[in-house]
Amino acid sequence: MLAALLLAGCEIDGDDNLPRVPDQGLFLLAEANRHEAEDEAQIAAAVFDDGRAVDLVGGDVFEARTATERILLTERGPFAGSYASSLPVDHGIQDVFFNIIHAPVEARADGWYPIEVINFDPGPGELVGKSATVRFPEPVTIVEPAADTVYTGITDVIRLQWLPGDGDQMRILSAVECTDGLATSSYGTVVDKDDITGLATDTGAGVDIPLDRFIFDLNLGSSTIRFLSDAALVLLQELLNRLSGGNIDPDFLLKLREANPVESACEIRLFLQRRRLGRFDVAFDDGEVFGSTSAEVTVLYIPPVTTN
Repeated sequence: MLAALLLAGCEIDGDDNLPRVPDQGLFLLAEANRHEAEDEAQIAAAVFDDGRAVDLVGGDVFEARTATERILLTERGPFAGSYASSLPVDHGIQDVFFNIIHAPVEARADGWYPIEVINFDPGPGELVGKSATVRFPEPVTIVEPAADTVYTGITDVIRLQWLPGDGDQMRILSAVECTDGLATSSYGTVVDKDDITGLATDTGAGVDIPLDRFIFDLNLGSSTIRFLSDAALVLLQELLNRLSGGNIDPDFLLKLREANPVESACEIRLFLQRRRLGRFDVAFDDGEVFGSTSAEVTVLYIPPVTTN
């Protein structure tokens, strides 16, 4: 994750925000998230070899499937080597299976290739056959804050409470959009058990989250905000696209920062996730594989009016 705010006028570089990926070995990142009453789950996946993202080429492709549905992850995610899509699910579905398969005809169905290589098939690569499995936790129900609660200072505290579950990990993703009337800023942040200890256990007892986990002063920077990265970035971008019916800017969470959030009116969409560890193929040296469910509440930041 980014440790500190990038300076004004700079973008998040999606290629440089994967510090959890080890320098040695074959590493898998994968997550399937089911949001509230949605009938599609957001899927994100990436593989790294000795710390470098692996592009699946030559007809190799991620497949995500349930007992009844199947998709191929042919859409590129926001960082190099990442892939994302949405998988139809119903509330009887518990498990999602990830596989790397060789499907050259399907994999290039949406792509354009020079005529001389369109029928060339180099055969399956070394990653084909590797797999992972995730299981969805129970759905998330947010109790507080109420929708459209207004906060007026970054020292304010958001009280977040939810109905308890089975002890899974909790995480908060946010999609923030700010405007000062002339310019806008949009970005995503993450808050997890490393930031707020109450998120480590799924008791539903509630956590207090300082607003400075979401709002910052563009001129001063911030040591508390962690911007979205890795699979979380891919998942949230895919979810926003799904919820907007495809109308979300594909770079919404990577936008140039132009309006200063602390001086702007901001909409903060909070996505509370319940996350459960999955299992990955022993052919991978390491990995982070999760099934998750999520719910959303939107709160508002409106800075106090200042007079000169």
